[in-house]
Amino acid sequence: MTSFEFFTVLLSFVISIGVANLLQAVNRLLQELGRVRFSLSWALWAGMIFFAQIIFWLRAWSYSEGFTLRIVTSVPPLVLAIIAFIACGLATPRIPAEGTIDLKAFHAAQGRKYQLAYAAYMIVAIVQGALMLEQPVSDTGFQIDAAIQLLMALASIACAVFPRATWLQIAVPALLLVAVMPYYSRLMDA
Repeated sequence: MTSFEFFTVLLSFVISIGVANLLQAVNRLLQELGRVRFSLSWALWAGMIFFAQIIFWLRAWSYSEGFTLRIVTSVPPLVLAIIAFIACGLATPRIPAEGTIDLKAFHAAQGRKYQLAYAAYMIVAIVQGALMLEQPVSDTGFQIDAAIQLLMALASIACAVFPRATWLQIAVPALLLVAVMPYYSRLMDA
């Protein structure tokens, strides 16, 4: 087993627990559909956070060649995985045994937290990407990714700052989901 494989097992555990937690909540919501007050804002943000974890897991493979287990190459991805896990946990609603499951109220109360966690994830992703490259300043791919990640972080912060702007709460994650699809497809084809 290479040091990269050894390290990615740890990352995979952190990522899979976050994804499993969110998917389990979605499953419970489907089981209790008659009690659910749906929120499109919550669903879109939960989708964005889910895809962030999947993309992180897929993207991690691109670092497999030449990986050496050092603090500078292992701490940033681990911090990124932990932030993604926290974002997943913050976006996962509690399912009470009885009564209405109000996703609109959940998003109103908790949305800022998972939006800021998502913004932190994007900012740490920029730092992690820079640390994994020898010359990030001259790497056009890194510059484009960093610019997109910075815009995603700023859009997430705008949603956290303006939580009552329903159009923003829906438009930002919808646009971000559409924007990440080509990147996701590119990772799948690689």
